[in-house]
Amino acid sequence: MRRFVSLLVLVLVAATLVVDRQAEVHAQTSDLCNRGTTKQFSDVEETDYGSLYILCMKTLKLSSGRGDGSYGPAEVLTRAQMASFLVRLWRDVLGRRCSGGEAPFTDVTAGSSHADNINCLFNLGITAGITATAYGPSSKLTSSQITRFLLRTYEKAGKSCPDKSNELEEGVSCLLSINVIPSAQEGSSQRPVTRAQMAVYLVGFWHNLAGRGVPPTPPGFEESTPPTDSAVTTTTTTVSGDIRPALAVLDGLQVAPEQRSGYRRDLFAHWSDLDGDGCDTRREVLINYSQDKNKLVLDPNRTCWVVSGLWYSRYDGELVQAPSSLDIDHLVPLAEAWDSGAHAWNAQKREEFANDEGALVAVTARSNRAKGASDPPNWMPSDEEFTCPYAAAWVATKAKWNLSVDQTESDFLRQLLSGDCAGSTLNIRMPVLGFPVIDVPEIGTPELGTATTTTTTVSGPVPPNPGNTKNCSDFSTQAEAQSWYDTYFPHYGDVARLDADGDGEVCESLP
Repeated sequence: MRRFVSLLVLVLVAATLVVDRQAEVHAQTSDLCNRGTTKQFSDVEETDYGSLYILCMKTLKLSSGRGDGSYGPAEVLTRAQMASFLVRLWRDVLGRRCSGGEAPFTDVTAGSSHADNINCLFNLGITAGITATAYGPSSKLTSSQITRFLLRTYEKAGKSCPDKSNELEEGVSCLLSINVIPSAQEGSSQRPVTRAQMAVYLVGFWHNLAGRGVPPTPPGFEESTPPTDSAVTTTTTTVSGDIRPALAVLDGLQVAPEQRSGYRRDLFAHWSDLDGDGCDTRREVLINYSQDKNKLVLDPNRTCWVVSGLWYSRYDGELVQAPSSLDIDHLVPLAEAWDSGAHAWNAQKREEFANDEGALVAVTARSNRAKGASDPPNWMPSDEEFTCPYAAAWVATKAKWNLSVDQTESDFLRQLLSGDCAGSTLNIRMPVLGFPVIDVPEIGTPELGTATTTTTTVSGPVPPNPGNTKNCSDFSTQAEAQSWYDTYFPHYGDVARLDADGDGEVCESLP
């Protein structure tokens, strides 16, 4: 009988602990900010995305909503509105100080509703603007931008995050670890941020900085799928979680013959400004993946125009300081994507693929030209440190965009990922996150307006400098102009100024 009573007591105690723990978890999940009211905004229901976080915005006095009693959860934020939200959290809720001084942004009207808050972020070192004199207050805020802003604010508050190869990767990793963003895909996206998403990010961020510990995992924001042509049917690969074994993802890819017929590069609109911030994809990649932000120099007279910086070319292991020496490479080349399924896409989806920052990498022009449109059986990086990450990133890109592999490609990747690269993982949403962090040596900073490369070696005899002796009209085809450019560029740069937009492709108007 005593044993029975003792056992009963233990069961009751255990049950009480379980109930208490469940109550604790429920309280933490449903009462993030100890709200004293259940009154919602007029356009927010309890079952809506981020509703608990939106209510916290009112409780914390981060937002009182709009004049008509609504919150506007689906409204897209501008960079100016973001500044005001972030400064309210920093100054009014957390009690931190804003440094004095005016920002140099000529596109921010003095005395406007957001001007002081933009000045605050500038003087705190949280924003440097899109150029030395422009902030872009009316530009749409993207998820990748708020990731960087929150990372800088977190570090300004005295917190630290593990170093990664670039700021965006560091921000995604850091904010994921403290449950501010729900996934790497969302944190690195170029999609505009809604007011509902901002509520989720800010309240989770506040939870960490206010000493309340790491909050519950935030809800993911479901992005709408781009429309497809009526004659096209697409299949979707279901992926559970961003980080996956590379070999398992390869197993899920369709094996099919390639179809090259009809390919043209101009069918993929690339280097677009999809987020409307005035900075095209090429320049965003150059800015975001510069190894040292202190060495990044922008032209103050041209939006997002990169003069110099420091980049590590992962294909051949070279450090580069001149952006004109770099190509922005599609991990899966456009022609290969066409062969593997993109021929069935509509123009919008092809443009989104061509501007997917998660599958773009800055490398030396020479290594990119050597790669061309080759797939892994025909080309791999000469820097062996990137053999396995490159193979995994290739598979991740194909899986992310539901592209097929041909039999030779599949066999090569399978042998690699089950042999020397066994155990490799990939990030299904952002393939470049799988590249290893490089310890970049300290080098000098180039003067404004200069552009020189470092540690670049070129094999073979050096041709004489042709000088500025060619125009695009001197060539019959783009390929002919490109061949001339590639001959002299490694030694003298764009001496004839054939590459007007600095993307490594010259005389693009030629056939």
